[in-house]
Order: sequence, then C-alpha cells, then structure tokens
Amino acid sequence: GLAPRADQGKAVTETEFSINPYSGELVVRGADSALLTTLAARLGGTVDLDCGQCPPPQVSQPTRADAEISGMVRVAGFAHQSMVDGPGLRSVLFAQGCPRRCAECRNSHSQNFEAGILMTLDAVLAELLRPDYPRDGVTISGGEPLAQPEACAELAARLKATGIHVAVYTGYTYEEVAWSTDPAVRRVLELADVVIDGPYVVALHERRLPYRGSSNQRVIDLRATREVGELRLLDVD
Repeated sequence: GLAPRADQGKAVTETEFSINPYSGELVVRGADSALLTTLAARLGGTVDLDCGQCPPPQVSQPTRADAEISGMVRVAGFAHQSMVDGPGLRSVLFAQGCPRRCAECRNSHSQNFEAGILMTLDAVLAELLRPDYPRDGVTISGGEPLAQPEACAELAARLKATGIHVAVYTGYTYEEVAWSTDPAVRRVLELADVVIDGPYVVALHERRLPYRGSSNQRVIDLRATREVGELRLLDVD
C-alpha cells in the first residue's frame, strides 16, 4: 500500500510498503534514511537498500554518440522484488529521460535526459535476471522507455527469448504507440505481454489503483489484444 508521511515544514511524500511473499521480508520504497533506521530498530531486522528502488551498478560513462552507435541504455535505476510495477513479483528497469515530464511524477528524478548512467544491454539484462532474486516477470519503466525505442524493443525481445513475462510503462496512450511511425516503438507492443499506458494526471490520482497512479491510465493485456484484434484490459481491480 501507499503510506503518506510528512515532516513539519516539508512537502508530503509517499512511501510504499509491501511484503515479499517468498521471504516474508518487508519491502520499502521511497523511504529516507531516518525512516529506514527507525523501521530496522522497531522490527529488529537489517536494512537492505537493494530491496527497493536503487541506483544502477557503476560503469564507465561513454559519450552520447558512443551510446547511439553501440545500442546502450541510459538508466535511472533498478528495483527487485517489486509488487507495485505489474503483476506478481517483478524486477524493474527505470529508464532515464522523459519528454512528457508529468507534474508530481513519483519518478521525477528519471525525467532528465542528461542524468543517469549508460549501460550495455548485456549489463542491463544481467541485473534484471540476477539469479538471487525470484521473479514472475520484468517491467521496463522510466522515465519514458519508449524515448529509447530501439533499446527498449531489443531488451523486450531478449527477455521474451528467455520466456520472461514483460510489462512496459509508457506516458503515451496505447493508441499513440500503435500508430507510431517508428517501427521500434510498434515492435515493443508486438513483444510485451502488458502495457500500462497514459500520462500521470495529478487531478485523477487514486491511491488504491493497482499498478498505476491515476485513473486515466490503463493496464492493457497485450496478448489478449493481439488475439482478438481489439483492446483488452487486464483484470487487476
């Protein structure tokens, strides 16, 4: 669930708490160090910063031109054992850079195209498929992953080749993506199992919506959509 917390004189932030069904561990995302320390003291456990949203492993910094030539990915971070980024227990890539820059986005740090680090597709896959984390699938989020369409499509293709369930978040609507003139963007829809579409709209924010932040966003079952030839939503509510 989402637990709002506020310190005097500071803006309200949201912290996510969930229980890992495999280990029974409390997974926390969006907490500051003071809250993590308090939780560890109260619950008598250790704090593992890798269980929530975390920075990617440090690698060398190629130039942007090098990235375009070698097909690298600009990355904001990763999460493992997430239960809020798609069906089941998931490993998550947060791509860096978003042209839509939705107001009050929970991942506002991932909007700047010049931030983050560059990683090879092999390095991203190695992190997403780490054998020390159980998973039901992988989610490609952001930022806006379709702002890096070739890398997103290739990543989805490699994941599907290993039999992994793939979910993709995008600030664009399904219709915008389906009618894109960029073949790499359309290929993502052809490969992924689920897409969560649409921009985050503050006025439509609802706390209890599974996998999304505002009621305009949809959790679309792409496999069913392809089978019947018309849009089908995943039953998550």
